[in-house]
Formats: sequence, structure tokens, C-alpha cells
Amino acid sequence: MSSSSDKISQVRRLCHRLCFSSCVEDKRQGRHVELLRLRPHWSVLKKEEQIAKIDQGEKVPFDISLPLPARDEREGSDAGVRLFWERFQCQQCGRCCYTPGAGLYLDKEDFERIAGRVGKKKLKALCRYEKALQAWVLRQPCPFYDKDRKSCSIYEIRPLTCTKYPLHPPLQEMPYNLAVDAFCPAARLLAKDTLGWWIICENNWAVILQKLARDQS
Repeated sequence: MSSSSDKISQVRRLCHRLCFSSCVEDKRQGRHVELLRLRPHWSVLKKEEQIAKIDQGEKVPFDISLPLPARDEREGSDAGVRLFWERFQCQQCGRCCYTPGAGLYLDKEDFERIAGRVGKKKLKALCRYEKALQAWVLRQPCPFYDKDRKSCSIYEIRPLTCTKYPLHPPLQEMPYNLAVDAFCPAARLLAKDTLGWWIICENNWAVILQKLARDQS
């Protein structure tokens, strides 16, 4: 890894440790708007290009990093997650429920909870067993989703993964930021709407970078 990459990684790590709360509040208050007026930014200059890239998620599977801090072990570090759910508006399209060929991992608690409703024998018939994971995987299209009514028959006891969707684990190249499944239309819309929030992240990174440079000199 180059020294430049090391420096970027260090700056982002420090930003996540020091600024996670203030940056979330700045974004909630819309303070990026004034910053965008003060200087040109790629989220404005290359908006159409960025939107086209995000829209590829409808056909090509990938995850999108958001300008919101991921949760860690610290108390209160879920501020970014909370703001995500404040802004995210599920379109109830059901695409996450009837994706052909996909599957949904059920942890032990998920399996026992759902089996208590439908019976173990029936649930196993609706799943496949993954030896590598040593777990049951619910087949998709999801047998509990009614496409005509656009409703889930086990919604109140749905798997944990479903309650978190479209949030995915952070991307390797952006380990301190929330990531979403670009397949979700509502997630793509939120990614477009929050492009300008990156200017707050970048301002924080610049301040930390300048401080590191002063300390080293």
C-alpha cells in the first residue's frame, strides 16, 4: 500500500473516531447546502454522471457507500444509522423479496422464530441447507411474499436481514461508511439525494489532514 493510501486511510479512520456525531448533525441540518454555494463540488459538477452510475444498480449488482458513518463499538455510534432510517423511504416494491435465484440466510433465531409460526417441516421445504454456512437459506422468490398484495405474511417475525435491508456491510475501500444495496430503488434515490453530503465529509478530512501535516512538521 502506498504512503498516499495509508494517509487517506488514516484520515478517514480519524474522522470516523472524532467527527461521527458532528458530521451526522451537520447533514441532518442541511449545512452542506451553504458549503456547496461556496465552492464547486463534484456532486454538482458531475451530478448526471453520478446518477447514471447509481442507476446501474437496477441491472448490475453492487453496493453504494453513503456519506454516513457506520456503527462501531462505541455508545452513540449509531447516529449515522438513525439518520439513514429517518431519510430512507421504502417504496414497498418488493424487489428484495422476489429476486430470482437469490437466497436469504436465516440465523438460528430467525429459523426458530419462523418455524414456530409455520412449522419446521414446512420451513425446511422452503429452504435449502448450505453446508458451508451450516445454515438454512430461504429461497427466493420469497414464499412469504404476496406479489399481488405487495405484503409479507410473516412481516412481524421476518428475518433480521430483512429488517436491516437495504443496509449492507461497509465496502472494503470505504470501511467507515454505511453501504446500501444498489438493487433497491429507494436506496438509489437516497444515494442520489445525499451526494452533496460528501462535501461535509471532505471538509472534515481536509481539516484532519492539515492538522496531521502541522504535527509532522
